[in-house]
Amino acid sequence: MTAARATFADEVFGRQPFQRSSETIVFADVVDSVRLIDSDEEGSVQRWLDFVDKIANSVVQTGIGRIVKRLGDGVMLEFDAPSDAVKVALKMRKDLTEFNRHAPEGQTFEIRIGMHAGEVLRGPDADLYGREVNIAARLATAANPGDVMASASVRDALASDVDAEFEDFGPVYLKNVPHPVHAFRVLAPNEFSRVAPLMSPEDLLPTIAVLPLMVRNSDKASIWGKMLADDLIAALSGSHQMNVISHLSTMTISIENYTLTQLSESLGADFLLSGSCAVGETRHVLDLSLTRALSSSVVWSSRIEVEETEILQKNAIFADVANEIHVAILDLEMKRAMSLPIPTLSSYEILMASVALMHRLSPADFNRAGDLLDALIERIPQHPVPLSWKARWHVLKVVQGWSTDRSEEARLALNHTHRALDLDPTNSVALIAEGFVQTNLLHDLDEAEELYDSALEYTPNEPTGRALRGTLYAFRGDGARAVRDAERSLHLAPRDPHRFFFQSLAGSASLVAEDYPRALELIKSSLRLNRLHMSSLRMLAVTEWRLGNHDAARATLEKILRLDPGFTISRWKRTTPSADLPVGRAFAETLKEIGVPD
Repeated sequence: MTAARATFADEVFGRQPFQRSSETIVFADVVDSVRLIDSDEEGSVQRWLDFVDKIANSVVQTGIGRIVKRLGDGVMLEFDAPSDAVKVALKMRKDLTEFNRHAPEGQTFEIRIGMHAGEVLRGPDADLYGREVNIAARLATAANPGDVMASASVRDALASDVDAEFEDFGPVYLKNVPHPVHAFRVLAPNEFSRVAPLMSPEDLLPTIAVLPLMVRNSDKASIWGKMLADDLIAALSGSHQMNVISHLSTMTISIENYTLTQLSESLGADFLLSGSCAVGETRHVLDLSLTRALSSSVVWSSRIEVEETEILQKNAIFADVANEIHVAILDLEMKRAMSLPIPTLSSYEILMASVALMHRLSPADFNRAGDLLDALIERIPQHPVPLSWKARWHVLKVVQGWSTDRSEEARLALNHTHRALDLDPTNSVALIAEGFVQTNLLHDLDEAEELYDSALEYTPNEPTGRALRGTLYAFRGDGARAVRDAERSLHLAPRDPHRFFFQSLAGSASLVAEDYPRALELIKSSLRLNRLHMSSLRMLAVTEWRLGNHDAARATLEKILRLDPGFTISRWKRTTPSADLPVGRAFAETLKEIGVPD
C-alpha cells in the first residue's frame, strides 16, 4: 500500500490523502427488493439485516476479509486474495438457501453477486472508491438472480483454483463503464459438468502434479518458485511412463488452503510433488517430496543442494530427480502388486508393476507379471496396451530360457497382438510387440521390419521401436543403420528405469559395427543396472574376446555357465534370429573360441 501525494487543499483543510491498494471487491444485493419491501417492509428489511449479520460474523471468524459497508438492500466486502473472495461469495449463496428455509411463504429472497480485482482508493473513513469499485458493483447488477459474476482479473488469478469453476460469459457492457468487461460466471465445483477425457492407450499411466514450490529467503520468491516448478515439470514430462499435469493447471494454487485429497481429486493426480527451496547467495537447497494421493503417504523425498548457475543452465539436475521419482513409483507399485490381491489394485498400478517385474528377469517375478497382465486384460479387454505387453511377455519367456516351446509361445503372443491391432491398427505399442514376436520367435525379419517401420511412422520418437529395429539391422549385419537407430533410442530414453535394455541393444549394434570399445562401454553399463541379463553377458564375453581380453572373456563365460549350466552353442542357435546369417555364424564361432560347448 502506498500513500497518495497530498494536495494543497488537503494541507489547508486538514484532509487525509487517499491510500491505494490492490483488493478484490465483492458486491451483493437483493433481487427484486422493492417487491419484497412492498409486501412486508419491516420483515423483509429485518431478514436482510439478519443475513448480512450472518455474513459479517463468518468473515470476522475466518479473518479473511471485511465488510466495507451495508447498502440498504446490498453489502460491499473487500478481500486481499481473489480466492478468499470467491470462497465467501459461494458460501453466501449456499447459506442463503438454508436461510430461506425459515422465511415465511413468499418472502424468500435471492441475491446476485459481482466481484472484481484491482487497485482501489481507500478514504480516511476506510470506505473504498474508484473505477474498480464501480466495476464490481455494476457486475453485481448485471448478474442473473442467484449468480456470482466475476471479471477477468479474478478469473485469471484463479484459473486453476480448486474451489471454483469459471464459465465464460463474454464481454458485458456495464453502466458508466466506457469499455465492455469480460465477465465469468463463478460456479462451485459440484455445479460444473466436467467432461471426462477419453483415455488413449498411452494414458494407462500414473498422473503426477507438481505443486507450486515454497521459496524462502528471497525477494523473488514467485519468480524462483515458477522457474523451479517449470523445470521439474519439463524433466518429468520427458518420461514415457507417466502423465504430467501442466504448469498452468497448478501455478496459482495456494496449497496451504487444501488437503491432499482435495488437490488430487481436482487435478486428477495419483501423485503430488511438493517442496520448498531455501535461496542462498549462490547456493540453494531444495527439499522435495512425492506423495501418493490415495494414502497421503510420502513415497520419495530428497534434499538437493545446487549452485544458482546450475539451475539457470538447466543441466541434468532435474533429469536425475525425474528418474528417481519414476523409479520410486515403479518400486512402490511393484511392491504393492506383490503384497496385495490383484482386485484391489488400480489398472495403472497393475500395468506398471507388470512391466517392472518382467524386466527383473527372475522366474517368480516374471510369472507374477504374467498373472498381473492376464488380470488387466480381463479388466479392460478393449485396451490394446495390456495385450501388447502380454505378447512381449511370451517372447521374453523364450528368450530367457523359461520355455522351450517356441511355436506355442509365438501362437499365444500373436493372438494377443492381433487382438490389439484389431482394436487399434495404428497402435505403436502393438505394432512393436508384433515385430518383437516376428523377430525373436518366428525369425521373419522382413515382416518385423515392416511392423517396426509402421510403428515409427506413427510415433517417430518411440524409443523401444527404435532400439528393436536397430537390433534387427544388427542381426542382418547392417552395423551403420543398427548404431543409428540404437543410439537414437538412448537419446530418447536417457532416464528410463529399464535403460539397461536400451543400452544392451545399443551394445549389440556397436558390436556388429565392430566398434568394440563402444560396445564394451554400453554392455558394462547395462550390466551395472541388471547384472543377470543373459544376452548382455553373452555379448560381453564376445566383445572381451575380440578386444584380446581373453582371460576376462573366459571369466565372463564361467559366470554365464554358473547362471545357466545348460548353455550351449546349439541351444543359442535355436533361439537367435541371426543363426543362419553371417553375424550369427561369426558370433557362434567366437563363443566356441571362448570355450562354450557345442
